[in-house]
Amino acid sequence: MIKTSTQNELIQYVYDELAVNASKQLEAAMMQDTELAESCAELLLVQHLLNGATKSPGDRAINNILNYSKSLSLQS
Repeated sequence: MIKTSTQNELIQYVYDELAVNASKQLEAAMMQDTELAESCAELLLVQHLLNGATKSPGDRAINNILNYSKSLSLQS
């Protein structure tokens, strides 16, 4: 099992927030530890998927808000 500190370092590595020396040490560790390398690959995939996530509401949500707003204005 990967230690929590290592998981935090992996996240920092994926987001390029890890110090240069620590990055090199982590890269060396990943060359020796396939579980660590797989965890890094999974985090990189998750980061890629999150970057592609929709950042605006869908049409259905917008229509629900507009309909609710219209219903409030009709009650006044």
